[in-house]
Amino acid sequence: MELYQLRTFVAVAEEGSITGAGKRIHATQPAVSAHIKALEEELGVRLFDRVPRGVELTQAGAELVHDAIEVLAAAQTLLARAVMLGGEVAGQVALGLCTDPAFLKATSLIDLMSERFPKLNLKLIQSPSGVILSEIRARNLDAGFVFAGNPYRDLETIKLAEPVYSVMGAASLRDELVEADAEALSAFTWVMPASHSPFRELQLDIFNEFGIVPARTIGADSEEVIRALVVEGKALALVREDEVAAMLDGGQAVECALVGRHPVEVNFVYRKSEDELPSLAAIIELVRRTWEG
Repeated sequence: MELYQLRTFVAVAEEGSITGAGKRIHATQPAVSAHIKALEEELGVRLFDRVPRGVELTQAGAELVHDAIEVLAAAQTLLARAVMLGGEVAGQVALGLCTDPAFLKATSLIDLMSERFPKLNLKLIQSPSGVILSEIRARNLDAGFVFAGNPYRDLETIKLAEPVYSVMGAASLRDELVEADAEALSAFTWVMPASHSPFRELQLDIFNEFGIVPARTIGADSEEVIRALVVEGKALALVREDEVAAMLDGGQAVECALVGRHPVEVNFVYRKSEDELPSLAAIIELVRRTWEG
């Protein structure tokens, strides 16, 4: 069997249709059908049943699709290691950054890349997570770092970390925030993230859970701007754990105890259809090494 047949098998299983799989892997419907037929003949089992809405996995197909995913992952790892050993990777990779480069270990990534792949160049673009996901799918970015989950089947996700976020206010508001209830918190101005940011959904969930109705909001996504608004007592805001620690140690801010702490995933995302390209495979391996290290 061939790897392209397994990729087609997984695509059809995840999309639930021949048409959807064809669009995802850039193949015609006859080609997709031919791949599945050839794979079924070689394996000696039927993988899909036709249903009104498309196709669905048979019992055998449901069991084998997990093996296919593991085989494809192993092939990707093999290619990435070969790329690392070869060292002759050239070109440019455009990466989206969802937050400050220091937290995303961009400097370490660049240093490692310069050492291992001196002919490979990076283009770094900072944008909100939702924009990065859209730009990867539109092929304006090759990959990127994003907060929270990935709703798209054509994108692969590598979970890197799960930092905790807290609602912070200026140190001068300590007495008010320590004992603040929903009514008191509603009287404050809050930083409200942009609509394409997962933190907006998190903050709305917090408002709903605790019955907070902010009297006023300020739209901001930049961590630098948010820190300044918090420290100067202009607004309450969600702040990442490393910045929380620095603010608390410096006596600049206080944590709002009522709403607790909230974990948010940091993921590295890229297009599944291009994960075997040498330049992208190299970056994927370097990202893994940077964060595992």
